[in-house]
Amino acid sequence: MLEHTLSEEEHSQIVQTIEMFEVITQTQPDDYQSLEILKEAYQKVGRAEDSLKTSRRLAEAYFSAGSYTLAMQECEVILLKEPNAPEILAMLGDIETRLQAAGQTIAASGSKHGLIATPTSGGVNGLTHNGTHEGGLVDLQQGRGGLHPQDRGDDHLAKFLVMQQLFTEDAVTKAVETTKHLNKDLSGQALAASLLDKICRQDTDKLDAVLSGLIDRTKFAYVPLEYYDVDRQIARMLPDHLTLGRLYVPFDLISRTIMVACCNPFDAAGREAVQQSLDYTVTWYLARPGAIIKCLQDIYRLESRA
Repeated sequence: MLEHTLSEEEHSQIVQTIEMFEVITQTQPDDYQSLEILKEAYQKVGRAEDSLKTSRRLAEAYFSAGSYTLAMQECEVILLKEPNAPEILAMLGDIETRLQAAGQTIAASGSKHGLIATPTSGGVNGLTHNGTHEGGLVDLQQGRGGLHPQDRGDDHLAKFLVMQQLFTEDAVTKAVETTKHLNKDLSGQALAASLLDKICRQDTDKLDAVLSGLIDRTKFAYVPLEYYDVDRQIARMLPDHLTLGRLYVPFDLISRTIMVACCNPFDAAGREAVQQSLDYTVTWYLARPGAIIKCLQDIYRLESRA
């Protein structure tokens, strides 16, 4: 049952959201954050059957990520509607067996928000179910207490680019110096510079390779922001120093979840500031820096920056 009757504009916006996240979840079937959003969007417009199908996919995504508590909860929701669903009953049995075999250590070490963060071979993810990314992409030597608001994560991104052999160390160093110089004294409605934008320039193939590597490393979903009709009111829910100053674009809002696009997922200080500025669950997406810059220019009616 719908919480309230949707206006034509609200219905149209949710339908657009559904279309976008159907594409995202087709290309990234294990992206549980996008599946959560898609499931709720289906519920909002009364598409109960599609919502149930998405619940099944969500349970599988949670299970694949090792988030057994959430997978179990999703299975229980499905069984309320289909008590004898064989594959769901089998998944529940498998979950219980795994938890027992692990001596409940997985559940005990999980996030207090309910999502068990599974470390990857590439580094730390540190995702929590309330949508915040607990500074997880900061080097292990630098805990959350070491975050500084002036740290934009460019040094961490630079290390990633060099370690992945995407660019030479000399090229990365020059690009970092240029970006830091451009971002040194931002004020008013000055638009920040992006390290990725500077180092990739017009090389689409290089940018695609970088984005692919970042998605693999961070597990952020990708959003083709250049094709998204961003609501100006949603985009301006963040202060200018986070949108223009950190290149963040809040591009959609469903219930208590706000979706934010970024082009540097290593900016842990900025992501923490976003969470503190919003009384919403925040889910993060990776977008092309050029698309983010163009979007912000349109929203704030800024002239193109050379």
